Amino acid sequence: MILFRKNLSAGWVFYQFWGKTSNCYLLVDFNKDASYLIDCGMPSDTLSLLNVLKDLPELKCVVCTHFHVDHISGWVELKKTCGKAEIWFQKKARPLVTGRKTIPFFGSRAFKEILIPCIQEYGYRPNLRDAFQGALLGSPFNRGFPEDRVRYFDGTEDVLPGFISFHTPGHRTDETSFLDPESGIFISGDFIVVLNGRALLNSFASSQEDQNTSLKKIKQRKEISVVCPGHGRCVPFSPHEL
Repeated sequence: MILFRKNLSAGWVFYQFWGKTSNCYLLVDFNKDASYLIDCGMPSDTLSLLNVLKDLPELKCVVCTHFHVDHISGWVELKKTCGKAEIWFQKKARPLVTGRKTIPFFGSRAFKEILIPCIQEYGYRPNLRDAFQGALLGSPFNRGFPEDRVRYFDGTEDVLPGFISFHTPGHRTDETSFLDPESGIFISGDFIVVLNGRALLNSFASSQEDQNTSLKKIKQRKEISVVCPGHGRCVPFSPHEL
């Protein structure tokens, strides 16, 4: 369902889609009849996503914040309907997309502090449909990804119109965030999550050093006013609380 909506400049509209266990975001240009999707959730999100997309301009591409199952596996079903759309990953995700590497297993701390609370936030129950349709792509249990219609971008390439791209590694090496400096909207992926209405630096990190460096970078951006996370509700940005 659509949980958050904001009109941007020049006919653009921004939406938060509340999925089964994570968020997707839609950036829509009604002047040029184009839609952009940020992350695409799980296969069980696809039907609801398509119900939203059918009333919007043509989907041009899906831009992924990072390569994890709850942000990318919905593409397996979505691509069947959105025939011309591409899916874009930060270039550091290439070894995961091609299957040369697989996602590492998460530790007990990540499971306790992040994974379980995120599941509880959404009331999600893991189901066989997601496992079979998504083939657990973007998880430790499978490697590779359908490579047709895949493109890559670098850490500073602005792939969303009007938004600045930030490479914010830590949670994942390919983690990317996006900022609209005019509205102050900051799409954080899983770099920052929101649990019980509070923005938190994600302790589920492949590199805590990178995570801290990314946070220092973001705290310098005075334009940020709203955090739109991969998990949780959109909340005002308070850098001193992170």
